[in-house]
Amino acid sequence: MNDKYAIDKEVHNNDDDDEEKHQATILDEFIPKSHSFQSFANHYGVCEEHLSRTDQFKQYLQKHYGSLSFLCCLNAFLERIPLIRCLKDYNVRKNLYGDIMAGIIVAIMHIPQGMAYGVLTTLPPVHGLYVSFYPIIVYMIFGTCPHLSIGTFAVISLMVAQAIEGVINSPLRMMNNSTEISSNQSMSLLTDEKISIATTLALLVGLIQILLFLLRLGFLSVYLTEPFISGFTSGSAIHVLTSQLPAIFGVKSPRGIQGPFKIPKFYIKLISIIIHRINWVSTAIGISSVVILYIAKYLNERFKSKIRIVLPMELILLIIGTILSHFTHLHSKYDISIVGNIKSGLPPPTLPSFNNANQLIVPAITIAAVSFSISISMAKMFSRKHGYRVSSNQELLAYGMSNVVSSFFQCYPNAGSLSRSVVQEGSGGKTLLIGGFSSIILAAVIMALTPLFRSLPMTCLAAIIIVNLKGLLFQIKDLIFYFRISLLECILWTMTFVSVVLFDVDIGLYVGICTSFIINTVRTQKPRFVTLGQVDSTEIYKNIIYFPSAHQYSHIKILRFDESLYACNALFFKRKFYELIDIHMTQPPIIPYGNNTDNHKHKSLYKYVILDCAPFNYIDTVGVKLLVDIFNDLQKRDIVFYLSECRFEIRHTFDAMKFYEKIGFHKIYVTTHDAVETARNALKNELHNNDAIAVAVDNSV
Repeated sequence: MNDKYAIDKEVHNNDDDDEEKHQATILDEFIPKSHSFQSFANHYGVCEEHLSRTDQFKQYLQKHYGSLSFLCCLNAFLERIPLIRCLKDYNVRKNLYGDIMAGIIVAIMHIPQGMAYGVLTTLPPVHGLYVSFYPIIVYMIFGTCPHLSIGTFAVISLMVAQAIEGVINSPLRMMNNSTEISSNQSMSLLTDEKISIATTLALLVGLIQILLFLLRLGFLSVYLTEPFISGFTSGSAIHVLTSQLPAIFGVKSPRGIQGPFKIPKFYIKLISIIIHRINWVSTAIGISSVVILYIAKYLNERFKSKIRIVLPMELILLIIGTILSHFTHLHSKYDISIVGNIKSGLPPPTLPSFNNANQLIVPAITIAAVSFSISISMAKMFSRKHGYRVSSNQELLAYGMSNVVSSFFQCYPNAGSLSRSVVQEGSGGKTLLIGGFSSIILAAVIMALTPLFRSLPMTCLAAIIIVNLKGLLFQIKDLIFYFRISLLECILWTMTFVSVVLFDVDIGLYVGICTSFIINTVRTQKPRFVTLGQVDSTEIYKNIIYFPSAHQYSHIKILRFDESLYACNALFFKRKFYELIDIHMTQPPIIPYGNNTDNHKHKSLYKYVILDCAPFNYIDTVGVKLLVDIFNDLQKRDIVFYLSECRFEIRHTFDAMKFYEKIGFHKIYVTTHDAVETARNALKNELHNNDAIAVAVDNSV
């Protein structure tokens, strides 16, 4: 009896002493070393020298600036002037005719649109022509997209008008200038003041864009996503359409409407004014102009593949409207608003005033961001279609220089126009010289022909603006498209559009940007966390939801987190990780009910957990500490934790935080299949050891 007791005691003591030893040495004795990442790196990798931040900076300077020479600096400077390369490689026989035709056709479009959008900014129409002239020349020198038509644009013109109105109607300014305005009642002084504000705004916008270029922040345009731009421009188009309706009906625009729900309040007042004071002649001219222009644009789009030259119906409308108004005396007989006197000639260069700079900083930042995002999105669209390269940073320089230079010539901020750009592309133009040929035509018009449009009815310009809004207004259909594709993008479009329409353009911009950042944060905070299974006998592991036939091994859990691991999603990662391995971290209910208590008490069935880190682009300090905490916690639960598919950036962070010293090199594997095979071999060995112990106990008994 005593001998039997001694044998049992010896067996149990051996079990207690050797259990941890077996668990610690099982990998070293039975797992192929070639499976671990450390063995792989030692065999195939190279020893990378760990440099300090100072040494890294010196190495960067040596690499990029160690071989500086005069020719190197000269080439770097000349690369910032793409026109030089264009002239160097210009093929006269191949490109000249197409560039000339495209320049003439687009110049013809610039004339009516420039005058119309000039009026939209509350400035004289000729300033719209200035914006159609000077920025084109500057962009031709610094720009990289030959098909982008820079100049006036409806949304930017509206934002300029709101910026001017915000300065003119500011309480402090009204207090300081109340006596002067009431005594003089001079429209010319007010117009000069508006021009000064607009040119200051253009200068600030240009300086902001140049600053972004110097900081190489062109990549920020990716945050102004397509749903955001679509919702913003569609909502802005509603504002532009609303501002032109009084001119169509020949009535004065309602004044003093501010604050939320400005558009509904505006329409309520406008309907009341139209009922009592509608000008039927102006209405007839405006509506007939809209119908004619719409039909003409439809025919141009329908038969653009068959006809080489686009019918310039907008210019024809201006000419016909001016002739009819002049000979029928529409202004004097029927009280129809006309353009009035337009000064001819190009303005002399004048330094913009900085008196209102502090009030224009916020509008300038807004306009700089919107104009850049709209223009660069069109430029990249054409670059993908025609296979040339467009640089976001170089475009920032081009937009900034076009605004800065043109601000000295009484211009307001400019942007790319989709309608003109499409025509410029379809007219056969291929190089940056299109802008030069357009400028020649526009210079002739500004120098000699602008006084001829004195009798042009304002309702004709309003009709041109409204018809050109067709593309922006039809973007409302995008809501259905985004609803089908992505609910989050649909929410972004809706939030941006509704806030622009119900509040204002600037508020809508801020709401849209904030919504975009929130959506991007949500996407990274709660990404997919899936269980993987092996596809047949291959080394491929796929999501078991989409591949139900994928095989899962007992006691082994293979997981994949489809996002980088960092502070914002660390808590979600931890909670979801434990849920997937069937460990409940929440406390049991105070009053037990049903099977809820059992869910918190039972032990996890898994002995090996493998995390596929292939989707990790980066990991921060919080993520590394979380992995260490999980490793230590699972170790207490007798669960082995492996990592696989770790990229260099991830391993570099591990090394910097001494991650390997805390968990060991043998816990990281080159591929997920290597980690799975290691776990399977360990399980087989553990089962073999358990059988051996059982046999030893039976023999001893």
